[in-house]
Amino acid sequence: MFVESIAYRNAEVQASVSLSEVLQRLKEYPALMVLDGRDIVGGITRGRLFGLFADYWMNDGSPSKDILPNPVGHYAASVPVMEHGASVEEAIDQLVQGAPLVIVRDRRNEPYGIISWLEVNQYLREITGLNDQDSVRFSLALLDIPGQLARVAEVVGRSGANITALTVSDPKVLNWVHVTLRVDKGHAEIARRALNRAGIDIISESHPASR
Repeated sequence: MFVESIAYRNAEVQASVSLSEVLQRLKEYPALMVLDGRDIVGGITRGRLFGLFADYWMNDGSPSKDILPNPVGHYAASVPVMEHGASVEEAIDQLVQGAPLVIVRDRRNEPYGIISWLEVNQYLREITGLNDQDSVRFSLALLDIPGQLARVAEVVGRSGANITALTVSDPKVLNWVHVTLRVDKGHAEIARRALNRAGIDIISESHPASR
């Protein structure tokens, strides 16, 4: 998936805007890209702004008097900028390395949006089906050998159950992998029977909370 598809739009502020105004914007969203016209200056986050305030308080200063009137451009941090066609995995790698946010450019090379851990969390919830209230989750333990994931998909598919998500993680146990399978909640029973008949170990089963 490309970064453009998960970037948060309209999270921007002009470099000339005061920190006081930016503080109000950061109540709505915890990160903003800072622009000079349409040129990218950097990024500002709620955490960075609070850190600035803390430094002033520690030194017996008054943020409201000393720095709140100042333009945010003076305090914008340098952040990675990615083209619209970069992968989400590349953006996650930048965040893991400590970037407070990633700025995404569109196809016209214009500032498009930002990616922070909030967008990554939403992305991961969607691809793992955690936002899906109409599915049942099965946690499976499979031997770490070729063909096992395809076997799960085939067994469940032949049962007539509709798979809504299928993800794999490494539990750090030798020769085993953990698979999360989601199926439509109306198909949970036939999927369970099919998995049991095929000898596939179901570690746990989770149903959506009642709404």
